Amino acid sequence: MGALKLVLRAEFRRRWRSWLALAALIAVVSGLVLFATTAGRRTASAFPRFIAAHGYDAEVYSLGPLPELAKLPSVASAVEVIDEANGQPTCSCRRQINSNELTLGWVPAAALGRFTQIVSGHMPDQSSPDQVLASFTLQQDYGVRVGTVIRVPLYAASQYAALNNAVGASPPPKGPTVSLRVVGIEAAEIEFPSGQTPVYDLYATQAFARSVLPRTANFPAYLVRLRHGAGGYALFQAEAKALNVGGAPNLDTPASLVESSVHPQAIGWWVLAVLAGLSGLAVISQALSRQSVVEGDDYPTYGALGLSTRQLSALAMARTIVVALLGALGGVVIGALLSPLAPVGEARWAEPSRGFSLDVLVLLGGGLASLIVVVVLGLWPAFRVARLQRGADDARQRKPSVVVEAMASAGAAPAMVVGARHALERGHGATSVPVGTALLGSVLAVTALCATAVFGASLSHLTATPALYGDRFQLALYGQGPGGPGVPTAKVIKVLEQDPAVAGISIGFGRAVSIHGTSIQVLAGQPIRGPILLSTIGGRFPDAAGQIALGSTTLRDVGAHIGSLVPATFVVPGGTRTVRLRVVGEVAFPIGFGNENTGLGTGAAMSIKGFLDAACVPGRSHEKCVAAIKSQSSPTLLVSVVPGQRGHAAITRYENTFPN
Repeated sequence: MGALKLVLRAEFRRRWRSWLALAALIAVVSGLVLFATTAGRRTASAFPRFIAAHGYDAEVYSLGPLPELAKLPSVASAVEVIDEANGQPTCSCRRQINSNELTLGWVPAAALGRFTQIVSGHMPDQSSPDQVLASFTLQQDYGVRVGTVIRVPLYAASQYAALNNAVGASPPPKGPTVSLRVVGIEAAEIEFPSGQTPVYDLYATQAFARSVLPRTANFPAYLVRLRHGAGGYALFQAEAKALNVGGAPNLDTPASLVESSVHPQAIGWWVLAVLAGLSGLAVISQALSRQSVVEGDDYPTYGALGLSTRQLSALAMARTIVVALLGALGGVVIGALLSPLAPVGEARWAEPSRGFSLDVLVLLGGGLASLIVVVVLGLWPAFRVARLQRGADDARQRKPSVVVEAMASAGAAPAMVVGARHALERGHGATSVPVGTALLGSVLAVTALCATAVFGASLSHLTATPALYGDRFQLALYGQGPGGPGVPTAKVIKVLEQDPAVAGISIGFGRAVSIHGTSIQVLAGQPIRGPILLSTIGGRFPDAAGQIALGSTTLRDVGAHIGSLVPATFVVPGGTRTVRLRVVGEVAFPIGFGNENTGLGTGAAMSIKGFLDAACVPGRSHEKCVAAIKSQSSPTLLVSVVPGQRGHAAITRYENTFPN
């Protein structure tokens, strides 16, 4: 043992630089793997953690105060939010903010921190009427930042009735124009993109509420947390109907869609961790083998000093343990130092902490795993070099490659033979190289690089091409009438048809239906100009009686597939009717036509004629049933526009003309 310690100290003094380099390699590989694993875990859990801290289950709209809302048995808490009616805002932003997209609201100071999460800046001073929080969507899309001043014209309190009864374009605001300075950027649940119209918010202070709200037209809304979460929404909806609310969208459905959209990013991180780990294993194995061969040149001398084969193996393993321990510690440090770089995208807005994040489970568990793996990888090179006689080892390493022999026999050029020999033969002595692991490491490294590039490019292309995830239209007009109260649908369609910037128009309405006991929303639609503006993922859009298309989530929930026959129960005047429909397609719903029960993979679609034929019994009562369904359904118009400036101008024009 004394001789072994002496040799180990001598080896360390001679080779500490190479040992340190080997430890650095292990640290870099394990650090990247730990970072990617941690990033995946943070990405996957970011939005659920955000919802747990800042989320709500439903949003209630009302034309007046609803103090009794918080007293409903299904309600745990209800926070009142006052939304101001505003005109066209102005600011030194990247582009002009559309007045129909901006919401200036007030939340009680005690609830503001519960409702929002500060991304940058700070909370506004509640004693200052001009300080506001701005949503991260305003920062992303309009370039609003801390310090930006936004001037917002408001409607006077005397214009409240005129706004409610406005037909087409709203009247010009006659209230005060307020200058608001952004002091913080925030994130709230309803602002995360879930396939619906983007939400852009400003949150004012208590001083603003005291000095401005009494003089302006505003509308109350309530953010509700339910006692039983998403499972209590049906009971809450029934209770809320008795209060005659203007609407109570379920926020849990879009929240689940946001979580689903973030999950592929987490998968991408984990795939990167696996590929980086496999590449690292090959490279580290090669480095350990190479180091063992180099150090093995001195083993005959150590053997002459009396060290046995077992002691020589222990010497090599001692070196492996030292570099493995240093590398594992370095990997933990690197993984922790890289943690502020993740998560990215939507998950980053939801992440409560953007600084250093120490995932103890991953860092300690991963560091220990790294130590064990490196020690295991070093076992074979240590025993092989210690046991083999140098002559026998050289003879084995000098065995020519079959490929090289074949090339030489075929008369290949000397340069090709030499190059193939260097690439495929191990060499001998200090020049020995483990060819197999070198090739494997190179292949895996290139695979990881290509996979990361392809995944990133594909995700960017997907998010930049709305048609790929179901958003084939740029404008949705819905409500009591697509043109607003009192504006007939036919008049709106006529205006759209006369506009050459409008490329496509589809009309439809939504109704509830039950399939195998699962309640979903059926969107019955038909094209007016161009093809139907709903994306088909598989199969085709139903265009005849007895046919239906389902979203991917609904297909899974009801246990169906394209070609299946499913029993669909329709609620019709006077009762219900159940018919069997053929699933002919799989569709995507980027928005819910103003309804919370459709979106992305949830929901169903039919042609209008197919829906009416399925819901209404043939015979003398058929026309009466059709008329009743049409009278109870609010039509929705989907509009696509031509690319470029003409299309953008058309969208802005119709948003201002038809505010619904």
